[in-house]
Amino acid sequence: MNTDGTMDKIERWKLKWKHGEAEVQTLGGMLAPVRFDIGNGRSVSPMQVAWEDDGSQVGLMRALRGEWPCLPFGMVDAPANLPSDMARRKADDGWVHGYGANHMWELADQSDRSLTLQIAYPKDGEIERLERKIEADPDAPALTVSLTVHARRDVVLPFALHPTFAVPASGVEILACPFDAIYTYPVPQEPGVSRTIPNRTAVSLQRIPTAHGPMDATRLPMPEMTEELLQIAGCKPPFVLRYIEQQADVFLDWNAEDLPDALLWISNGGRAHKPWSGRHFAVGVEPGNSFYDLGRVAAPTSRHPLADRKGLAFSSGQSRTISYRLSALAL
Repeated sequence: MNTDGTMDKIERWKLKWKHGEAEVQTLGGMLAPVRFDIGNGRSVSPMQVAWEDDGSQVGLMRALRGEWPCLPFGMVDAPANLPSDMARRKADDGWVHGYGANHMWELADQSDRSLTLQIAYPKDGEIERLERKIEADPDAPALTVSLTVHARRDVVLPFALHPTFAVPASGVEILACPFDAIYTYPVPQEPGVSRTIPNRTAVSLQRIPTAHGPMDATRLPMPEMTEELLQIAGCKPPFVLRYIEQQADVFLDWNAEDLPDALLWISNGGRAHKPWSGRHFAVGVEPGNSFYDLGRVAAPTSRHPLADRKGLAFSSGQSRTISYRLSALAL
């Protein structure tokens, strides 16, 4: 076991109500699986469970699944071949997507309708602790999740939620959200695999620019193995995914004043190395305030359309709460 507790045993708690069931784990406070009962004996389970812990991975990769908060959000190593006009930065720690995503949360409170978890951050950092509450709607197949951040010092940090949805072989249609523009990643998201042309702007998810012509990113899984990351700027929630076989729409709703964009992570079997092993099919819809997942390691020029996506402001002695709602509806 690591001295910081990253290899402690993973515990899980279940939340059951009239319209479904959800599970939350200590590692990362991750939420999954989730089952929504949508009437007439039908259900949909939209949250991804990538794999179980087999002792071969560390941090958030031990038991990657579902949704969790990322503070600070993003990578800790800058990708190779960043455009020359992007300044490189040094990340403040070595935890991809933040300390809370890689460490164990504690159960603070449990009731018939809710679970509340908390985690203390390292004593030398700007963030003191996080509190996370998952609450079932007694009248609907829906969950409300809130994150309350307590800061030691005033700070602006890249921030995002990280809902990751299952992509079954039967397919998912991305109905998405009204938006202002779509921006492709500054470099190939997975070198030698990703198909999108870097640093381009798109006006439709059905016409993402690639070297082989427009790519339709609205129907998953795609026929070609790939890994892509797009930033949907000015995304006006809810974001909608349609599960075709289940005949259900799944809605992700949040406050766009806090989190103006949605990063769309399309994982379509493109990572051949372990633990992905070419078998990982999922779609991340990540409401955020960040420059892609690069805000900790790179800074764009002031001319870049995402230059103002610097993160959320947290103030010493004043808690800040970010909430979202996950729900389902039968077609």
